[in-house]
Amino acid sequence: MRSLDSPILAILLLSILFIFTGFQNAYGIQLFSTKEKPFGTSYDDWVSKYWNWDVGISKDEWMKNEQCKINNSNAMVMLLDTVVDGSPDFICKISSQQGIMIPMWIAECDNGNDFPNDHGPNLDQRLTECAKARYNLGNIKSDVTVDGHPIAGLNVRQSLIPGSKAVDYKVSSIANVTNFSSKGFTITFPPDTHEAGVKPGTFRSGSQGWWVFLRPLPPGEHIIHYNIRVTPTGPITSPGTNPHFADITYKLQVAK
Repeated sequence: MRSLDSPILAILLLSILFIFTGFQNAYGIQLFSTKEKPFGTSYDDWVSKYWNWDVGISKDEWMKNEQCKINNSNAMVMLLDTVVDGSPDFICKISSQQGIMIPMWIAECDNGNDFPNDHGPNLDQRLTECAKARYNLGNIKSDVTVDGHPIAGLNVRQSLIPGSKAVDYKVSSIANVTNFSSKGFTITFPPDTHEAGVKPGTFRSGSQGWWVFLRPLPPGEHIIHYNIRVTPTGPITSPGTNPHFADITYKLQVAK
């Protein structure tokens, strides 16, 4: 193999450093760091709020061909989960005082549906591990752009280690993405939830997934696009290894 001389190598390393750490300061777009509490609220609490909004969407609401599908009731605006099929395109109004939660690929487990009536020891930890090992397996690729500019990127693989329940996590590339495993939280599935085949009720839940937490956007029109490409790491043996593809676009009218 031909080696790179040191000046070329230095330039290459600087370019890579910009690509993988410089997105958040490019084009005037900024992100919350993992060390922060956006708007004084922990990531655990934001993720809990997100999941309760998500499963709280009724079947009728989910199936509606609405102009805007968004949770605009908090300081953090919540965009649609990439579990949606196809390429939905929304036009929504938000405030320049609101941050934005973008779910790249996320999953939850609960003791109403995944571990029915389980109240045993270390339940919260086991639920979070379940979200990772049961639903978030595969080759996972996702990109986020704002106004056509790349803001975040994800290319990872999660697979079960043969003969073990442990997950092997390999990163090909990751930029400005929060890989977050939550603490346990309370989740409520209403009787008319859009989630297929789930038991309604209030349960303990745990979540794992990849997120982008945007700081507020300046007033004006902005376009957020994000996608997901999940392919199996091997034979399809669980819900987490099913192929899935989606592209989501939000045209945001940001007011002062």
